[in-house]
Amino acid sequence: MKLYKYAAIACVALAGASCADDLDVMPDDPQTKLELTTTEEWYGYLGSLYGAFLYEGNISTSDGGAGTYIRCHWNLQEITADEAIIVNKWEDPGYRALNGNIWQDNNEWIYASYAREADVAKKASVLISKLPEAGDLLTDDEKTAFAAEARVLRAYAYYCMIDLFGHGPWIDENSPTGAICPTYDRKQLFDATVADLAAAIPSVPVAAQQTYGRVSREAAYMLLAKLYLNAEVYTGTAMYAECAEACKQVLATGIQLAPEYKYLFCGSNDRYVGNGEILWAAPQQVGSMESWGGTTYMTAGAFCDAMPSDVLAQLGCGFDPWSGLKVRPELVNAFEPGDKRAMFYSTGFDNSVADLDDYTTQGYVCIKYRYTSEDNYDNNPDAGPVVMSTGGMCDADYPVFRLADTYLMLAECEKRGVSGCDGLKYLNLVRDRAGLPEVNNYSLTDVLNERQCELYWEGFRRSDLIRFGLYTGSSYVWSWKGGVPEGAPIAEHRDLFAIPYQYVATVGQNPGY
Repeated sequence: MKLYKYAAIACVALAGASCADDLDVMPDDPQTKLELTTTEEWYGYLGSLYGAFLYEGNISTSDGGAGTYIRCHWNLQEITADEAIIVNKWEDPGYRALNGNIWQDNNEWIYASYAREADVAKKASVLISKLPEAGDLLTDDEKTAFAAEARVLRAYAYYCMIDLFGHGPWIDENSPTGAICPTYDRKQLFDATVADLAAAIPSVPVAAQQTYGRVSREAAYMLLAKLYLNAEVYTGTAMYAECAEACKQVLATGIQLAPEYKYLFCGSNDRYVGNGEILWAAPQQVGSMESWGGTTYMTAGAFCDAMPSDVLAQLGCGFDPWSGLKVRPELVNAFEPGDKRAMFYSTGFDNSVADLDDYTTQGYVCIKYRYTSEDNYDNNPDAGPVVMSTGGMCDADYPVFRLADTYLMLAECEKRGVSGCDGLKYLNLVRDRAGLPEVNNYSLTDVLNERQCELYWEGFRRSDLIRFGLYTGSSYVWSWKGGVPEGAPIAEHRDLFAIPYQYVATVGQNPGY
């Protein structure tokens, strides 16, 4: 927890959001520190990098919470695909364009995502460059671990940039403040990110020895596997054998699946974070690590005021829910009967989003994320009273990477020609926990379907559809794809988002925009 407790102290050393326009100014507030003088402040500095994934600040959006890293990136992955949609009750700028895949370069969610990526890359790079100034306040081992973790966080930001935008400024610890950084194309960004991440991994502590909330070596290998999984999309060259090898490194320390799927997304899911199924999470805790992004967005934003009060109470919702996010019918229809992972509230709602003005009867409600703890789940009478959230903030940590995803990646690698993956075994482990029968064989299509049922609303769906060639064009359409209720083809250039107009003069624009 102290990672975040001291985060506000260590603000002065953090640079601006881009090389092109660094905020290299003296602070007006005389209380702002100009140097770090204690070990706790250096830990706070590192903590501020982790906090960057959930907190607002540094960029300007129409709503403060809208600019948080997890929230805007989740929107680009989920609302633009076949899993989530925003009803018209919410009139925030940019949502309707994401709903219908008709965004342009002035969409604020796209701007916030790109700005956050550059911001995290810059902050991580500055921390690495300043670590020698810590002197005796940090041991050599601490400096090595800090630098390695910062490189992993920087790699995660670049993974998002590579996936969503395809090109951007390359920022590292050698980038001069105030200078315009070189613009790398997609392959250059991929190669530089993979090389730096791979070099950092041996210095990152394994999960069993890492502090809660910080990335572990297993999480870093998972990030590397994610890059390799999509390498053919990013560079034109498939790297599934490398992906499988990175996945095996994740498994090497013996981490296991959690016994119950549903407990991974409730208020006490920190029990499974780090040295458990949730390989890396963005921590949230009411009163100390609060965020209008992360799981607060997926609980308060999804729960609907048309739901009965006793149902909302069972979910731990003691406030007026925001009633904005709904489930697209394609997601509901993907589940086999009896699949325990299908966590939707349907009573009184139609499995349709044809009329986005009617949020009180159209569209199922996703209740995968909730406020209640594992002990209070399903109104367990032996667990004591449910602690209600009255302000909307959620305690559930946001799962960035999970072991079940590692299993399904191995299953996919096997079907893409990599031997020795035990893909059938790992696919059936995932299905068994979901309460589904084992299968004797499977196809790539089965893998994609299993990924949707296991990982829905976790921020991967758009990338998965692109890797399988189903995102753009007419091979697969879903509700509101292309801006019409029944769905329509979209142009191939929408496999990448537009570079926000604020950055075009520096890094250029993607084709088609």
